[in-house]
Amino acid sequence: MAQFPQGLRQIESRCNAGERRVLDQLRQCLDDQHIVWHDLPVGEAARQPDFIVLGPGLGLLLLEVKDWKLATIRQATPDRVELATASGPVMTAHPLRQVRDHAMALADLLQRDPALVHDDGPHRGRLALRYGWGAVMSNLRRAEVAALPGFDAVFPPARTLLRDDLDDSVDPETFVQRLSGLFTVDLPQRLTPAQRERIRWHLFPELRLGAPAPAPTPAEAPPEVPDLLQVMDLQQEQVARTLGDGHRVIHGVAGSGKTMILVHRARLLAREAEPARPVLVLCYNRALADRIEALIAPDEPLRARLQVRTFHGWCAELARRHRIAVPAAPEGQDDSDAPARLAQAVIAAADAGRVPLGGHHAVLIDEAHDFEDGWLRLAAAMTDPAARRLLVLYDDAQSIYQRLRRRFSFTSVGIQARGRTSVLRLNYRNTAEVLGLALRFARGLLPERGRDREAGRDDEDDRVTGVAPSSSGRRGPRPVLIRARSEHEEAELLAARIADAVVAGTPLGEIAVLCRTRAQMAPIAEALARRGLPLQSMGSAGFQHFDWSQAGIRLVTLHSAKGLEFAHVHVAGLQRLPWRDETLEDAVRLVYVAMTRATQSLVLSCCGPSPVVERLQAALLEQGLEPALQ
Repeated sequence: MAQFPQGLRQIESRCNAGERRVLDQLRQCLDDQHIVWHDLPVGEAARQPDFIVLGPGLGLLLLEVKDWKLATIRQATPDRVELATASGPVMTAHPLRQVRDHAMALADLLQRDPALVHDDGPHRGRLALRYGWGAVMSNLRRAEVAALPGFDAVFPPARTLLRDDLDDSVDPETFVQRLSGLFTVDLPQRLTPAQRERIRWHLFPELRLGAPAPAPTPAEAPPEVPDLLQVMDLQQEQVARTLGDGHRVIHGVAGSGKTMILVHRARLLAREAEPARPVLVLCYNRALADRIEALIAPDEPLRARLQVRTFHGWCAELARRHRIAVPAAPEGQDDSDAPARLAQAVIAAADAGRVPLGGHHAVLIDEAHDFEDGWLRLAAAMTDPAARRLLVLYDDAQSIYQRLRRRFSFTSVGIQARGRTSVLRLNYRNTAEVLGLALRFARGLLPERGRDREAGRDDEDDRVTGVAPSSSGRRGPRPVLIRARSEHEEAELLAARIADAVVAGTPLGEIAVLCRTRAQMAPIAEALARRGLPLQSMGSAGFQHFDWSQAGIRLVTLHSAKGLEFAHVHVAGLQRLPWRDETLEDAVRLVYVAMTRATQSLVLSCCGPSPVVERLQAALLEQGLEPALQ
């Protein structure tokens, strides 16, 4: 059966009678190599054909479906059709003209991608894939229209399917042949998996991972398609498109595209929301909140209906709005626990009825494994009680703020998601080399593959459990461990590597250096500055947040890097871990999260021994890699 990323049941609920006949035939006659979408905005112009079919042998096909009765059609030309309605005659576009315009616009969009056109020969610059279009008159039979003069001239049989083509008696091979007849150019090439993903990248900008959809490109300029194509796979797309109302939980490993699913869902819900009841997106750290805001930024009209906040920033707003007094620190103690006292005060006020509940159209929580039980309970209570739109993204392996590993049910914190959970196991962010090292390094802390769920448990989708990551198989350079003799030498070595990469053409914004503390950033920032390299450092005086629109190397703390990704990641100062009262498990989890930020290359560095360095050296040797001794 064909794949339906929107969910077959969801499509059926939106189809009219004629579209449902077409859907049934597509479902019965196409195999799982074909993908079918229904009534989705396509491309930057948001064109909306009734059906889009994509298959390796078939190519790209657009269908426009009309369930008109013969008596309804008063007259027709190749451009317009006059229909008889209860309110009088109505002129509408001819379905073939309508779908042809959609198809030609998409063909123009796709052939601006050099990877989808012929690079030589008589067809140079033209699409190297089959594409076609057709109309489906789902309520008209061939015998009914055979005697009508001029029908075939206005609805050419080569471009028009009739009710006869949708009968159960039509075998799949015959139906596929009828679909193939809708193509004017018959090319022998079959679509490769890479071409299919590029087509999806162009057709549906909301599926692009790692960056917001770019602004529309002038017709004469080719679109900026990344060398490393980042697009949701079909499972991710199905999860993103089929999320309905009610409480939902997604368990997803690092690099599985959880945040982009959240951004997709947030944009969709914000279009339905009102400024007085906005969509609320919550996460733990400021850097991730800024990044989510940057990803949503192109949708300027949505900003008034969508709020992105850290949990404590949101609590501070609630405290000001509802005049909630936050207890001061006990005499003689510092103010380090101020965030905890703020959260406790707001939760207590909500329990006492002083904070209105249910005031948000929807609530979405990224990196929910960093949230305490009371935080989750409060967030869940803020959703509109009529629809209860709540999305929770979770990965216990990345829990770096919770000192105690929790084992609780979602129900216990007010999240009613039983039967509405999804699991994303494939890691698309990291290369096989980076993920392989990270998994070896974190062995014993992550669930074993195939054992991340207890089979036979009725409540398995209600429990917080770990999910073992699997690699997507993408290859890249081998990770490197640099051992220096001092912090100064470590900074110079890292800065020299980064400078060489920039000279070789690596964009500044794709490079990050991750450190355990802000103080560790100072010598690295100085070494980069001496080489004239622009940077944004969390260790700088007056730092508030990253400006993601500006080019520059990012210096980020290990904790703040969670939820982010960069092409080239440098994890420095590993000799400092575990830090202070951290356990080795705490430190290993933290470094695992840091390592899995890298989409292409990973460099680790230290200037002395530590339990973390020893564990990392063992993982490197197991992977067949030698540390780089300086």
